[in-house]
Amino acid sequence: YATVGHEAPELFEAVLSEVINKLDECNEEDIANLLWSPAVINANPKMVAPVFSYLSTQYQRQKITLSREDMFQLHQASLWYTFEHGQKSLMPKVLSKDCLMAFVLNQNTISKLQKDVVNTFEALGYSVKEEVICRMTGYSIDAVIDLKNYEVAVEVDGPSHFIGYKPTGSTILKHRQLRNIGNRPLLVIPYWEWYQLSDLNGKKEYLQKVLVLQQIK
Repeated sequence: YATVGHEAPELFEAVLSEVINKLDECNEEDIANLLWSPAVINANPKMVAPVFSYLSTQYQRQKITLSREDMFQLHQASLWYTFEHGQKSLMPKVLSKDCLMAFVLNQNTISKLQKDVVNTFEALGYSVKEEVICRMTGYSIDAVIDLKNYEVAVEVDGPSHFIGYKPTGSTILKHRQLRNIGNRPLLVIPYWEWYQLSDLNGKKEYLQKVLVLQQIK
């Protein structure tokens, strides 16, 4: 449910209440998913405190081996637990650091869509930086636009970010955490809006409009 961005807090609470007493039967991927899923739906963080505690104990005892994908999800879950909800981190500092490193190193890809949007911003005369690491979250931002007085973060979201026209769980989480924790306003450009623009003038007009709307918010 969380992967496809479907919020089902009652279902999650029911599942977690059953699983919480069987954590020793869960593997590393299960544990990472148990922490990542409530982060996506923004559930009550206190529900997962026992899972964080179990993870930390197993890690310190060297009972588990986490994959890069596991650590990627754990970093996002930690951002949600500590920064979005102000809970004290229950992960060992070394694990938090390892998760951050895995997260930062597992993001950078530049699509043709992203490059087209960046080129259009530059054609409008804006200074653009690509793949900028947000120092508050560790997320790689597709582009950062310099508007003289402040900067705007831009996410260019292609088809893989959506199920139909609904954002995936990963996309929902990234957008929310960049807005809640990041230090720049966020502008999201979905692929289907961009693909409707047939020429450079139309693309310029679109970007100018979305920038104006962003400044009004």
